[in-house]
Amino acid sequence: MKQKVVDAEKSVDPVFRITGPPGMQKEESESSLESKEDCFSLSDEDAEVTSWRLIYITAVVSFLGAIEGTAVHMSEWPYMREIDPDATVQFFGIASSASKAAHACFVLVFAVWSFKYKTVKWPLITGRIIAMVACFLYLGIEYIPTGRRYMMMFCYILFDISGSSPSILRAYIAAVSMPKDRSKAFAAMSLSMTLSIICGPLIQMAFTTIPYPGFTIIPHVKFHVYSAPIWIANSTNFISIAIIVFGMKELPRKPKTKKPKKPSIFELEGLKHRIQKIKKSNIDWVLVFVCWIAKCGKTMTARSIGTLLPILMMVQYGWTGIETVRITSFLMGGSGILSMFVIGSFMFCKLGTIVQPRFIYLFSIALFTMLYVVTYPYKSIGVEVAAYNSTDNTGCDPDKYSWCEGGIAPQPYVFLCCMVFVFGMTMPSSGISSDTIYSKILGNIDQSVMQGAAVILDDIMMVITPTYASYLYTLVGLKPLWIINGFIMSMVVLLWIIMLRKFKPYS
Repeated sequence: MKQKVVDAEKSVDPVFRITGPPGMQKEESESSLESKEDCFSLSDEDAEVTSWRLIYITAVVSFLGAIEGTAVHMSEWPYMREIDPDATVQFFGIASSASKAAHACFVLVFAVWSFKYKTVKWPLITGRIIAMVACFLYLGIEYIPTGRRYMMMFCYILFDISGSSPSILRAYIAAVSMPKDRSKAFAAMSLSMTLSIICGPLIQMAFTTIPYPGFTIIPHVKFHVYSAPIWIANSTNFISIAIIVFGMKELPRKPKTKKPKKPSIFELEGLKHRIQKIKKSNIDWVLVFVCWIAKCGKTMTARSIGTLLPILMMVQYGWTGIETVRITSFLMGGSGILSMFVIGSFMFCKLGTIVQPRFIYLFSIALFTMLYVVTYPYKSIGVEVAAYNSTDNTGCDPDKYSWCEGGIAPQPYVFLCCMVFVFGMTMPSSGISSDTIYSKILGNIDQSVMQGAAVILDDIMMVITPTYASYLYTLVGLKPLWIINGFIMSMVVLLWIIMLRKFKPYS
């Protein structure tokens, strides 16, 4: 007997984070459902009754954690450039890569902690405490006389470490919901993540009228466009901890049945056991590798845009830090709203059953490839890069970028409109369709190892890409970067078209 489980547990970030949202359908056998503990579950069997109260509390905790990241992320580069003139695009890329590496490592740390000690509260509380420390350090950066960029990089790392703790909420929702209610349960969490993408920019925009250095609240403590979101984010940490302590509850392990206990995936024997089972299973490895290649290509090219977006605004268009924050807020908010409509089409209009996932994914990656074609800085229709303004530290500085003279940037309105439309359309649809196909290719096995492999590949690309994009942009400018990214995505589209017929049985 097979049972369909709709898995919508992943977060959506149309600009900076590329993952799949609700609607993804997975087929699991009864045996895989019974072995939920191998996938970081806190109980040995499914909940007898879905606890909607705990699910809604989990969604609120997820929202509060995510809104902190979206509110802070938009102003990272403008603030770094404002308070440390020695900060370069390459350094910002390295800092972004370091923070993503820390996130990838601590996702595993929090998962092992939660699994081994059967706890949800303490990993979540620890994550919020780390976020508090990061907020206080971030507020005090401007009082460091030199090397402020290094402290900012340390804060980025702490923010991403704290952001890795909510990853255990996926297992928590699975533990408190029945299989028949799981789609709605995960949809609540995904909706909260999408709302954070809309609310985060609104918080940032509310303070764009307070330019740096702002005004002094108390001695040595200032309030301005870059620090105000940190104050809001820090307040959400206190609220989140209170909700975790008084609203959530631990789920003790239920008594085992007579079935023999399987070794955990976190143990060497358990990992070997699962790898052996995967080797013996009838998996189409060619299609698995195609899915991995497509995922890596999409993540790499999309993340490079996310890293460079505020840099492009300040260097190529000469916009100030406040203008960059305001425009980025509009961009993220617009992408988030459009993403909600796409998610709704999967949840309520059953788009995933009307159109086969293989065609939805092909449309998504083809549209994303066209983004590089439309926004390429053509000399005939583009604009010259902004001249350097030493007063505002904006525009293209010829001492840092050898390509400033005669440099061309895409039309700003075309560039921004395309970003909103393409990211809002492709990020949810590509995530849903690719994860659906990948899960069906794996079939009725314990998918923990193979799903983990896909996540690891994604994290590797998230770590590599900021450094790759920042160094390439600094050395040769936007044109070569756009050509390389466009070529990568074109190869992904071509590969998917070639393998399209082979994906038919899994669509």
